[in-house]
Amino acid sequence: MEAQTVSPAARATVIVLLWLGATCIVAYWLAFFLGGSVQASSDACYLVFERSFPLPDGFVALCAVLAAEGLRRRRASAVAWALLTAGGFFFVGLIDINYNLGNGMYARHSGAMMLEMAINIACLVLAGGLSVFCWTRRRALGA
Repeated sequence: MEAQTVSPAARATVIVLLWLGATCIVAYWLAFFLGGSVQASSDACYLVFERSFPLPDGFVALCAVLAAEGLRRRRASAVAWALLTAGGFFFVGLIDINYNLGNGMYARHSGAMMLEMAINIACLVLAGGLSVFCWTRRRALGA
């Protein structure tokens, strides 16, 4: 099998995406708790569901920062942190999608719900891309 390489531009892009993901998580929760502008519903069950996510999302953000810094410093641990980040994004994206489908949330045509849908898609795309990129280049990324 041919060894994979990672261009400086590709490494930098992944680092930026990881930092962006972590930053978006923090920004979302600030908006959720400080102004409520990202709340797609005021239903009690929705608010209880959403309020169960700051801790898992915080873990994903922490993993993303550790992965980004590991990649920047060329540490082998970066791949593990990146894969944990990807798994976290898969989980939060899929559990949100499951809730939204099961509760008719996607039928709500509000700005907050459109943002929620975009977040769901972004979580899955980032998770998939990060998983494939990091796993297929795991040896080169740790060097």
